[in-house]
Amino acid sequence: MKERTTPHPSTRDHAGARWLVSRASRPGEIHEAWAMGRTPSVEIGRRFDVVHLLAGVVEGVLPGIRTDEVLENAFRAAGIGHGVIVSRQRDTYSVLVRTGTARTWDAPNTSAVGTDDHLRYLRVPHPGRKEGPGAFWLLPVPERDEALPGAEQVCSLLQQPQTRSISWMRSTASQ
Repeated sequence: MKERTTPHPSTRDHAGARWLVSRASRPGEIHEAWAMGRTPSVEIGRRFDVVHLLAGVVEGVLPGIRTDEVLENAFRAAGIGHGVIVSRQRDTYSVLVRTGTARTWDAPNTSAVGTDDHLRYLRVPHPGRKEGPGAFWLLPVPERDEALPGAEQVCSLLQQPQTRSISWMRSTASQ
């Protein structure tokens, strides 16, 4: 007997999902991929740019034990309240930022992708995915352009005071 898989919740009524794909050339294909449990690619530069931050760079400025809650609070304290994806291997944080940010981005140990870049696609997990395994949204999908942070907020996150290093731990609250 073939095992049935549980379909993922619909994204067509999800305000963040609609915002995310609103400028995509084929938004239906992205919604369909999410419904099938896949992680589609969304073109960067139409609705948002992306700043990729290595986990070690972000976590290196945080004191104490690094739970998802601690990481979320650090992003929020820097003025980033939406649009942070944790990579499948937890080694990169991809921050959706205002369009045009990549053109002037110049922070060490980071990279930015925008409309001027040749390879400008981001694999985007289902908007309702809030924990691993796999890529997930540490902070929710924005629902409007004004919710996107700019370079100032991302730089603020990276400039938090250095403290001693303690390894990352998964929060027990989400288990």
